[in-house]
Amino acid sequence: MKNFYELLQVFPTATTQEVKDAFRFLLFRYHPDHNKGREDWAVQRTMEIVEAYHVLSDGFRRAHHDVMRGVKLRDVPPKKSGLGALFGKGTPKNQAAEESFKRGLDAFKTGEFEQAVLAFKRAYELDSDFPGLRYNMAVSLLALERGHDAVQWLQDHVSRVKDDAEGRALLVKLNALQSKKKSQGA
Repeated sequence: MKNFYELLQVFPTATTQEVKDAFRFLLFRYHPDHNKGREDWAVQRTMEIVEAYHVLSDGFRRAHHDVMRGVKLRDVPPKKSGLGALFGKGTPKNQAAEESFKRGLDAFKTGEFEQAVLAFKRAYELDSDFPGLRYNMAVSLLALERGHDAVQWLQDHVSRVKDDAEGRALLVKLNALQSKKKSQGA
């Protein structure tokens, strides 16, 4: 996920005016008219700066970006070792769920969030108790700005995994984000 603060060269605590000033400065600096011979690069850079400005200048989108910056997907659980490995190879259904889970991770890492959701959904259909599945589904839905769905998946996750402090903290942030969205009428 892109770090829009780095793109605009501002701190996360930057005010709206500081974001605007940085945007204008960088827009002038990277504008294609001021980069003769590197127009393609300048257009690409300008588009990135415009995208960053649109996110950081909007309160809800900025809050969403801040939440997403701090979230990491759960990886595939480690293979069992010792006697558990001898008797717990897993069913073909569980192995297929793991493969789908891995496809979801790969899709998310490349920014293909819809594909990640589909892969995690398939893994859920194969093994609804696969570790980390509900959490990753929530994060993928959040990346698609489907906050309400993300909250539902995360609530289900924290109700099943009682000792997941990270999941509970994310749920609090998501609920706050949803409240902000409702108050802005978005």
